[in-house]
Amino acid sequence: MNLKVVAKVIGSLIPAIIGTYLLVKDYIVAANHPEWSVSPVVMWVEFGVGLIGSIILLFVVFRQKS
Repeated sequence: MNLKVVAKVIGSLIPAIIGTYLLVKDYIVAANHPEWSVSPVVMWVEFGVGLIGSIILLFVVFRQKS
């Protein structure tokens, strides 16, 4: 694997990383302060949007001709 492919993969995974961060942050807030927390559905939607965004980016990036 050359550096260009690694950069594409890492760049495409950024939305999943952000979604995971938001999920963990909201989960910790819910555990410590239930009165401040958001709905669990909102937590999973944030994660799902990040995951779907990453999958779409990976598909788009690797379908392009170099």
